[in-house]
Amino acid sequence: MRCSIVLAACLCLVTSSIPAADGPPGKDIRVYHIGNSLTRNIPVERLAQLFEAAGGKYDYGIQLGGGHQLQKHLSKRNHSNKPGEGKYNLKKPYGEYDQAFKNFKFDAVVLQPYRERLDEEPKVLSRWPWYTAGALQSASEFIDYARGETVPGDEGWHRQHPNTKNVATDRFYIYATFPSAKDILEAGTYRKVWDSQKYEEGLHCRAYFETLVDRLNERHPELPVPVRIVPLGDVFCELDERIREGRLPGIEPFYARNQAYFRKARRNNNRKSPFDPEEFQHEAGVLNFYADGVHLNDQPHNGADSGAIGSYVAALTFYATLTGESPVGLTTEPYEMFDPQQDAELIKALQETVWDVVRKHRLTGVSE
Repeated sequence: MRCSIVLAACLCLVTSSIPAADGPPGKDIRVYHIGNSLTRNIPVERLAQLFEAAGGKYDYGIQLGGGHQLQKHLSKRNHSNKPGEGKYNLKKPYGEYDQAFKNFKFDAVVLQPYRERLDEEPKVLSRWPWYTAGALQSASEFIDYARGETVPGDEGWHRQHPNTKNVATDRFYIYATFPSAKDILEAGTYRKVWDSQKYEEGLHCRAYFETLVDRLNERHPELPVPVRIVPLGDVFCELDERIREGRLPGIEPFYARNQAYFRKARRNNNRKSPFDPEEFQHEAGVLNFYADGVHLNDQPHNGADSGAIGSYVAALTFYATLTGESPVGLTTEPYEMFDPQQDAELIKALQETVWDVVRKHRLTGVSE
């Protein structure tokens, strides 16, 4: 009897450490990211350091291209060249998505749409741009490709070079990023953009990302785990209100030390930043996080000084969503802009806000 009780207790301990089949993938994982500089400016290598500091492991592959939408990644072309000729930021040994999905296994694939129409049937053209499709169609094709279910044919590069054998993963996330500074300024506040229902053309708003996830799940009811969301845009919406209402402790001293970085970043690029104040502005909310019109840190977005506040919030959001664990208490060490002592209140508030949003969001797969 005593042995049975001990055995049962041991089994409970073992099974409790294994992620639920339809829950977050966990803390020791391999993930493949497809996106552009909005993924690059997490930066992913610092996200991996955050996992390691928490006792986990974040092995990853990437296919990232400047300003790239999912349709361009799918056809493996850059802005001007032909399908199959694209050049990307990659990580060995995984390489480009076709090689990664044909030869490796991943705990999750993260797709990052970027200002592309939500729903548009694919078109194969005999000249530039060669291939066009909505975010829904492109993401759906990536899901099929990663599961070894590509339908061979001539309807695009991915079908001419199909994956029909290897199941790289059954778990997919849409990285829900944030509106541009221009969109926020034109609307007046972050929330006005985020609550917009004018999402079909690709406006980064809540309805765009949630509708994309819902429609992907309608298209792929066979997935053992529903498509989920990494809700950074929602986290920013909450932080925006807290900043504007004076409810984010420690934010002003943080910017008193770091404003020079943001001034330099906003003024040291080819495009004029629409938001470029001399000092921190409460009424601007989360716009203070922007290092230019759309990025969270200065170019090249993964340099030695890229550990900015918005990038840290992005990493916390990924950590909470992919592990299902609270990020409260995580280190800031990979993100050098913080001083752990001087910014203790701010760090805790950021972590608590992220966890509050992630655990309550209906599409993260993280239960309260």
